[in-house]
Amino acid sequence: MIELPTSYSVTEESRALLRDGILNNRLHNSLPSECKGLAEYVKFKGTAAPSIAINWRLAESVSSLKGFEAILINALLGRKYNEAPKEVVIDTDHAQLYFMSSLMLEVDPDFSAPITPTPIRDLTEKYAKYFPNGDLHQMASSLYRRAASNIYKTKDDRWFHIHSSLNPDPSLKGVELPLDMPEITSVEDSWAPFIKRISEKTADEWDQILGEEYRQAATTCLSSQEYAESPQGKVNSAVSLYRVSKHEGSSQAAGWWNPTTLTSPRRPLAGLKIVDLTRVIAGPAIGRGLAELGASVMRVTASHLPDFSGLQPDLNWGKWNCNLDLRIEEDRLKLKALILDADIVIDGYRPDVFIKYGFGKDQVFELVKTRDRGIIYVRENCFGWDGPLSHRSGWQPISDAHSGVSMGFGRAMGNDEAVTPVFPNSDYCTGIAGTCGVLDALMQKARDGGSYLVDTSLNYYNQWLTSTVGEYPPQVWDDVWTRNGKQVFRHYHSMNYTIPRYIEMMRKQNTLLNLTYFEKRTSGALNGLVFRVPRAILQFPQDTVQLCFNVGTRGNGVDAARWPDDLLTEVVT
Repeated sequence: MIELPTSYSVTEESRALLRDGILNNRLHNSLPSECKGLAEYVKFKGTAAPSIAINWRLAESVSSLKGFEAILINALLGRKYNEAPKEVVIDTDHAQLYFMSSLMLEVDPDFSAPITPTPIRDLTEKYAKYFPNGDLHQMASSLYRRAASNIYKTKDDRWFHIHSSLNPDPSLKGVELPLDMPEITSVEDSWAPFIKRISEKTADEWDQILGEEYRQAATTCLSSQEYAESPQGKVNSAVSLYRVSKHEGSSQAAGWWNPTTLTSPRRPLAGLKIVDLTRVIAGPAIGRGLAELGASVMRVTASHLPDFSGLQPDLNWGKWNCNLDLRIEEDRLKLKALILDADIVIDGYRPDVFIKYGFGKDQVFELVKTRDRGIIYVRENCFGWDGPLSHRSGWQPISDAHSGVSMGFGRAMGNDEAVTPVFPNSDYCTGIAGTCGVLDALMQKARDGGSYLVDTSLNYYNQWLTSTVGEYPPQVWDDVWTRNGKQVFRHYHSMNYTIPRYIEMMRKQNTLLNLTYFEKRTSGALNGLVFRVPRAILQFPQDTVQLCFNVGTRGNGVDAARWPDDLLTEVVT
C-alpha cells in the first residue's frame, strides 16, 4: 500500500499512485520504455479533499488511470507520428464523472439550468423510440424482480450476492422463489422473500447452486484479505490491470493499421477498425475509449438477446451498431467479413461463448493468419481468465462483492456486512484499463508484428483498487462521510436505492456537478437529438490531440453490418 501523508491531497495522491501504483508496478514491466519519463507531462489539479462519501479512493484511482492512458497516448504519438509529448491536464474532480457518466447524461437538456441527469428509467422508457428497450425478460418490471440482484445473509452468517443479470428467471428458479410477486408494492417488502430464503442455506451451498448448477452471476462476499488468500485471488495476483500476450505462431509483419486521410496526431487512432462484441458497461467502455481517439467501431448486437438500453446513450458514442444473429450462417459470414477487415475484436460476453459460432480468440487468430497484418483480440470478464472461477459470468456488483470492495464499504459505515458501493466504478475503470491495454498492444504489434491477446477483468481492476489504491485514512474518510450527512447504507440497498441519494449529496456538495465539466453533444444518427454529457477527461493543448467521436450515439441495429468506405459516415446503410 502507498504511504499516505499527514496533509491529504487528492491531486498529490493521484500523482503518486500513477508513479508507484502503475508505472513502477512490477507486473507492468513490459510497458514502453519511455512511459516513466512521459509521466512528467501529466498534470493533476482539483480539490484537495475527496467529495464522494465512499471509503475507497475512487477519485485517485480514476485520475491515475486516466493519467496512465495519457502517457500511453503520448508514447504512441512519439512512436507512430514522431510527435513530441503533449502536456495533459486532469482535473481530479472532473475525472470522477467518468465512472458515473451513464448516470450524468441529460437528453434534450435546458442549458440554462443546473445539471439534471436523465434517470436511467427514462432513458429506457421515455426515449425508447431512439434506444429500443432491450429488457426482453422484464428484468426491472417489478420491485420484487429488481430485488433478485442484491446482497443477503446466509445460514452460516456470511453475505451472499445474487444477481439477476439481464434475466432474473434462472436465479429465481435457483433459489426456488416465484418468478414474480406483483402484490409487493414497497422496496422494503421486496427484500423480505429473499432475506428469508437466502438465510436457509450456507454461502457455499448457494454458490454451488447458483454459480455452478444454474450458471448465474453469484458470489460469496469476501473481505479483501479473504479474496487475496482465495484460490482465485492467488491466481489473479499474477496480473495487474491487464495482460498483453503475443499469440504463439502469429508471424505477420510489424506495423500499424491501414491509415486513412484522417490518420494524424490530431486523431491518433483514425482508420483503426474495431468489432465490438460487448454489452452493458465494462466492455463497451473499452470501445468508446478507443473511439474517442478516432477509431471506427462497429458494435454487433442481436435482437433476440437482452441488452440494457438505458446505458446505450452514454456508451454508444462513436459506434455504428448492427444486429446479427449468429445462429444463422449468413450472419456469421457477415461477422467474419467484418473481422477480416478489422484491427481489433472486443469480446465482453460469457467466457468462450463465441467458440460455438467460430469467433473465439484462437479461431479469430487463425482467421487472420494469412493476411498481411495481425489482429488484437480483447476479452473482458468478471473473475479473471485463469483459476477455478474463470468460467463464470459476472457483473460489476459481483466483482465488487467477490474482491472485498463491498465488504470494505459496509465496514467503513460501521456494520460488518457487505454493501455495493453505489457507482459502476469498477465497470468504467476496467474500461480504461482495457483501452490502455489496447494502446500497449498496438505499440507491441508495431514493433514485433504478429497478433495479440489483451486480457481484462473486473477482478483485475478491483484487486488493484483494494491492494494498491486502498481506502482513505480514517480521518479523511470521517471528514468526507460527515460532510455528506454520515448516511449509513445496508446490505439490501442496491444501486437502485443508493444512486439517487448520492446524486443528491453531490448537488449539495456542488463540486462535481460543475457546468464546465459538461458539454453539448448532438447525434446525427438520432435526427439531431441533443445531449449534455461529461466532456473528455484528458485535456490536451488546443490544436493537438482532439478527443471526440466520429459518429453519434444510437440504439441497437441502426446500421448495416459492413465497413463503409467513408469512416465518417453517420449511418451505414
